[in-house]
Amino acid sequence: MNKEILGTLLRDALNPEFLEINDRTGSHSGHASSGGGGHYEVRIVSSQFAGLAPLARHRLVNTATDPVRQEIHALSIKAYSPEEFATQNQPKTQRPAIALNVL
Repeated sequence: MNKEILGTLLRDALNPEFLEINDRTGSHSGHASSGGGGHYEVRIVSSQFAGLAPLARHRLVNTATDPVRQEIHALSIKAYSPEEFATQNQPKTQRPAIALNVL
């Protein structure tokens, strides 16, 4: 299993506006508890997440990836609605400088 297959499943099920998948399997190789399964981090933005609690969003992602769940040991999910994602990715505004005139 690779991240391209995971991406295809998520795109087909959730039609994301943004999808980022990082394969972290290499950094976990040799761990006895991994059982040979992959370690993935998913950051996904979909209008289907609007109004849903985080647990419900994770369930949607898990349902979409169900065909390959036996090949995944760990899946980190960050799921956002488009509005949340836009808010999170706004540039931080600088605080105005305060000038003190001391005489």
